Amino acid sequence: MTLSLHSLSAAVAVGELIEALDLRKGAYGRADLGGGIFSRCQFGEADLREADLRECVFDQCDLRGVLMAGALLRKAVFNRCRMDHADLRSAMLHGAVLTECQAPHAQLGQAQLSMALVSKTRLDHAVLRGADLDAATFSETSLLDVAAEEAVWRQTTLYQCGMQHMSWRGARLERVAFVGAVLAGMDFRGLALQGCQFLQADLRGADFSEALIAGCNFQQARLDQARFARVRGRHALFCQAEGSQVDFREAQLRQALFTGAQLPGACFAGADLFQVHLAGAALAGADLRGAELAHADLRHADLTQADLRGAGLMRTVLHGARTEGAQMSDRARALETDPDLAQAEQWQPVAG
Repeated sequence: MTLSLHSLSAAVAVGELIEALDLRKGAYGRADLGGGIFSRCQFGEADLREADLRECVFDQCDLRGVLMAGALLRKAVFNRCRMDHADLRSAMLHGAVLTECQAPHAQLGQAQLSMALVSKTRLDHAVLRGADLDAATFSETSLLDVAAEEAVWRQTTLYQCGMQHMSWRGARLERVAFVGAVLAGMDFRGLALQGCQFLQADLRGADFSEALIAGCNFQQARLDQARFARVRGRHALFCQAEGSQVDFREAQLRQALFTGAQLPGACFAGADLFQVHLAGAALAGADLRGAELAHADLRHADLTQADLRGAGLMRTVLHGARTEGAQMSDRARALETDPDLAQAEQWQPVAG
């Protein structure tokens, strides 16, 4: 059964449940259907452009190829819907909820998705170009090969999402939380990532070259062969991060924290590490040539076989550091092990 626009609007207006109707290719552009409840309806290729669909519920509906560009979908609910190739460009989806939907190749360019909740949904190959994702939450959602260029991600949460081959060029990410994320091989080059959270993220082979990462949190992240060359990362946190052959060449990391980081063979050549906290860090074989380490804290760090030739070590703390085989041309200006402090650290209470 296919309803006319007038009949459909009237049914919605009286609160009638619209169930199991075939509305495919229907012409409902600019219709007032706010608050409608649709269950198991077929909307394939229906025209709902610029329609008022505020607080609508779409339960187990077929929305493949539906035209919803410019539609008002504030606080709309999509539950277990098929949305392949749905056109939602410039749609207002503030506070919308998508749960267990299939939406590969969906078009969401310039869409307003602030405070939206997307859970267990497939958005592979979708377009989020220029979308506003302020305070949105993506949970257990597949974002494979999504085009997110120039999108605004502000206070967005991405929890256990797959984001392989996602494109971020020109995007702005501010205080975004990547929780349990697999971001291996991702390209973040040149992006502004201020205050983002990468706690325990898999960043093996990821490229952050020349990105702004000021205040970003990489605690306990996997960083094998990741690239941070020439990043601007004042106050960044890398505590307990792990990875071999990480590239921090010429990075600006003033007052960053690397406490307990495990970074054997890392390259910090030419990096600005003024007042950086590297206490307990494992930096065996690291390349620190020409780095600025004035007032840095390297107490109990492992610097065996590290190359610090040309590095500035003005009042750099080397208390208890392992330096066997390390090359330091400016060691005379560093602060060596404090005997009294070393004795205090070795103190043990007497039994009984």
